[in-house]
Amino acid sequence: MIKRYFTSAALIAAGMLVMNTARATVVDLSASGSATVNGAVFTTSFTQPAGTGVYDPFLTIQNSPWEQGYNSSTQPFDTKRVPQWNHEIRFSDLQVTTIGGKQYYGFSVDVNEPGGNKAGISIDGLSFWTSSTLQSSTSTNSSGYFNGSLGTLRYDLGNNSVLYTDKNNGSGQDDIAVFVPVTDFAGSKANDYVYLYQRWGNTDSSQGGFEETRLIAGITPVPEMSALFPIIGLMVAVGSTHILRRRKMAQASA
Repeated sequence: MIKRYFTSAALIAAGMLVMNTARATVVDLSASGSATVNGAVFTTSFTQPAGTGVYDPFLTIQNSPWEQGYNSSTQPFDTKRVPQWNHEIRFSDLQVTTIGGKQYYGFSVDVNEPGGNKAGISIDGLSFWTSSTLQSSTSTNSSGYFNGSLGTLRYDLGNNSVLYTDKNNGSGQDDIAVFVPVTDFAGSKANDYVYLYQRWGNTDSSQGGFEETRLIAGITPVPEMSALFPIIGLMVAVGSTHILRRRKMAQASA
């Protein structure tokens, strides 16, 4: 049974930590709840569907201590379960969600990490691309990170990282939602392929099962009541170096 999302424009806007991305930044969603990085909203402020068989991902990745891949039936890099749960999608598959009067395309991730001192993980690479033709690049840099092209780049996390502590152990539950502005996809055609590249585990290791990503159906938020919510998220200090050091020490002592 799938619980209804209650994500509202007010809840996300109230918790959003807007990052200055002129330099590399580490955002901890476990502390801030929501953050905006390069225009995309990363948030944990929504309910999770529960039950076997409700999750329908188009991108599935698994490896340790870090992993990368993008949605393609050619099974690039660390992608798994091709083609049923790792495959191309079309631009026409995306649905619009409105947050704070702005339109986004939504994607949710089921993070599948162990509990305790191994519950943390980081998103260190994330980009969206569109292409009128199928793509299959596996080009990498000297570190082994994907540096190829999948068509027209629509969004890029850049050198930033997003930390998350998996509180919903096991598969089948949404953990992180990513909302990318509709304007980033300007000029895309209905039949264009949409590729999502992800890289996990460079800042905080990937140690568990699949990281699965699916589309979020268009959400109609409740009427905005931002006056009822103080802008707490804007006052949160990220303290990225301290967070990373604390997590690494905890993992080392586990």
